[in-house]
Amino acid sequence: YLGIAVAARNDAIEFARNFQPNSLDTPISEVSHIQDKIGEMEWKLLQAHSFLYATARRWDEEPEEREHMQPELSAVKLAVTNAASEVVDLAMRIAGGRGLSKHFPFEKYYRDVRAGLHNPPMDDSTISMLAGKAIHPDSE
Repeated sequence: YLGIAVAARNDAIEFARNFQPNSLDTPISEVSHIQDKIGEMEWKLLQAHSFLYATARRWDEEPEEREHMQPELSAVKLAVTNAASEVVDLAMRIAGGRGLSKHFPFEKYYRDVRAGLHNPPMDDSTISMLAGKAIHPDSE
């Protein structure tokens, strides 16, 4: 799902660089609230990639810990799929109404990224599990 988010970010930036409505003298990439959305996409992707790669690295480098990694694995799924969904939503906001058009890829990104929210483990069960681990850290 991060791949979908990265593609949406890239296409949103390209769109913003090239789209200039009649009401502006510059492309929308020069408008501060569009830049804010691009910046927000960047930090969400940085966070998601960092968490995902750190978890994958731990899985690879500490095989003896794998049986204890369920909370971390569930949390990384929750974080990455939600970040991806948020990035695609920001891309849609940049594209505006054009994002709903089949002439642009945004509507497909928007639809496809949401599949991650419905794949297990579900967000609510992950949050409950994490709460249980925080409240009772010594229980297995």
